Amino acid sequence: MQTRTASHHPSAHTSAEDRPWVVGLDLGERSLGALVVANWLGEGSDHVVGVYVLEAWSRPYVADDVITSVHHAVTAAATRQGVPPPVRVIVHEANQAEDGLAHAAEGAAGLVIGRAAGAGEESFVRLGPVARRLLRRLPGPVVVVPRDLAALPPGPILLATDLGDATAAALPFAQRLAARHGRPLELVHVGEPRNSDLIDEFEPSWLAAREEYRAEVERAFDVWMHDNHLGREPRHVVYGEPATKIAEIAAARQAALVIVGSRRLGAAMRMFLSSTASTLAGAATCPVAVVPPSSSTDSA
Repeated sequence: MQTRTASHHPSAHTSAEDRPWVVGLDLGERSLGALVVANWLGEGSDHVVGVYVLEAWSRPYVADDVITSVHHAVTAAATRQGVPPPVRVIVHEANQAEDGLAHAAEGAAGLVIGRAAGAGEESFVRLGPVARRLLRRLPGPVVVVPRDLAALPPGPILLATDLGDATAAALPFAQRLAARHGRPLELVHVGEPRNSDLIDEFEPSWLAAREEYRAEVERAFDVWMHDNHLGREPRHVVYGEPATKIAEIAAARQAALVIVGSRRLGAAMRMFLSSTASTLAGAATCPVAVVPPSSSTDSA
């Protein structure tokens, strides 16, 4: 067990396979599923670092042996989930939880965190404030896990692509994870629905225009796959609200993990717009990895 004074950050010369996955810990149930996914991503506990963040405001009320309490809680949680606990558990002190987790994730393969809602749970709060702020910040790949996930689904790794820049870092990240963990890679793209019951029924010419739009989407997907040297990977083209449709495909395919790129919207934009990545991370029944446009994704 380690306190904050023991750094786990890999050096610039650390190989990709040796970089750890960081799992954010709490003393409740929110990190139960995250422990399972981190153990899978790290291919065992040796490549997983557990991090508990002690926020500055709480320090006067916490006993000096906080690391012992965290150790006992993590061991009990891991035993409950049937996985080994992380070999290293670190307590960071920081002003806010996301500050400590972002610091811990520097140079790591990625950060795994639990969300407030379970896989099939209807809840007004699905992500929780720390998860939301980390998805805005994206110190690297961030994997959000339903808190009650007991095992990885048996299906493929599913990459959601916008056929553009947002997927530039997410694609190689997905390819490496699929190869490393022996899962097939499948691709999904969501086009605009462009439908109206009234127009479709009374204006046949509009229906033809919509079908032409969908043919253009298929052609754009062909070009994107060719440009990225993607050959036989299965692909899905659906139309509608992106987060909803991706979550539906993931559930139907029993995806082990959904990976989506992020445009890293600015703070002002996020005050008014909810990104597809954040919405999907809160809605999917499987883990969702959000990959920023530039990060150390070669460590997957």
